[in-house]
Amino acid sequence: MKPVTGVALALFFTVVQFYTSLAALSPTPPVGYLFAGRAVAGSMVALLALSACVCAVRLAREHAVLPGPSRALLTAWIGSAALASLLGIDPLSGLQVVGIMLLSAAFHLALVRYYAEPGVARTLFVAYLWAGTFALAAAIVMLLAHRPASLWVLNNGRAAGVFVTANQCAAFAIVFGFVAFGVALSSAGRLRLLGAAGTSAALVALVATFSQAGALGAAAGAVFLSFAVGARRVALGLGLACLLAAIAIGSRPVHGHDPSDAFDRLRTWRSGLRVAELFPLTGAGPMAYWRVYPAIRPPNGDLPGTFGALHPHDAYLSLAGETGLIGLAAFAYGWLRVARSAASSLASRLPRERLLALGIAAGLVAVLVQGIFDTVGVVQMSFVWIPYTGLLLAAAGRVRI
Repeated sequence: MKPVTGVALALFFTVVQFYTSLAALSPTPPVGYLFAGRAVAGSMVALLALSACVCAVRLAREHAVLPGPSRALLTAWIGSAALASLLGIDPLSGLQVVGIMLLSAAFHLALVRYYAEPGVARTLFVAYLWAGTFALAAAIVMLLAHRPASLWVLNNGRAAGVFVTANQCAAFAIVFGFVAFGVALSSAGRLRLLGAAGTSAALVALVATFSQAGALGAAAGAVFLSFAVGARRVALGLGLACLLAAIAIGSRPVHGHDPSDAFDRLRTWRSGLRVAELFPLTGAGPMAYWRVYPAIRPPNGDLPGTFGALHPHDAYLSLAGETGLIGLAAFAYGWLRVARSAASSLASRLPRERLLALGIAAGLVAVLVQGIFDTVGVVQMSFVWIPYTGLLLAAAGRVRI
């Protein structure tokens, strides 16, 4: 059972990175270019379910003692989503999201529990780094080749790859890049080379996305990592450089961005805030925003069924509208427990032994900052926050890969 566990963890963590390909199964209207049809997306869900079941069966057979921080954050996040689903306007879609969260929870718990077993961490990182590096390299090649042509046109000449949109590609690149950088700093031999290759691919792909939110998230992650490793002057310099870059970006159009859309985020944020006001306590339910949007659409808002009408393009407004104040409180509580646990575990480690966990933490900081301008809250929670917090807690409690 032990070797199978390592493979299951590696398979889950690799497949879940490409959650944007599951759009074919989403209840929302199809928007943009889809790489995967329902058959491929269904196969991906089956692989996730199979891997999660392997993890859950082993945990149950061994009556594994589950760590307190993991229990706390998973109970808070999944519980708030389940409550919002049951009381929301589309319980079926909401409970499907909860089901995905439960699969991610099984992965999270098994990873924290079995990460220290021989070969588990290495198998996971090798699979993850190969898959992520290849996916980002493919995005760059697609951009240079202008193929698929419709994907290139829909993204205004910005790198997107299998992640469908440039901002989603950037969201993957920033967290992947920091994790790969942490691996490169903390490992040796081929794994270090693989981490360096992944870091390079992520940096090039991020630049090619021309994602302002992605760049801001990456900058926040870099400042955090510099400060965390003791390079405070570097952190200050990066912070000032980011401020100047933000001013420059805000004063002129950026490649691939339509100047007429400069205030589009303000319109979508106002719509998101309106949904949160209408459903203050438990929200409209996961994946229900697009159903409410036609009733609250502002006069100059995006048309129902278009990309701008699917979510408010802010992870926290999204959570507020779909899970309410209870969901926001659960979100804050879960992240507080993760931060405290990781900091406590790393306090007793030597500086070099902290690098992998700090790289993962920097990636999470980058994603949380990027989420201010994009992404869907419950989707991020299901496919990114739950798996990566498991990786952070696991790495913080172990010295080497």
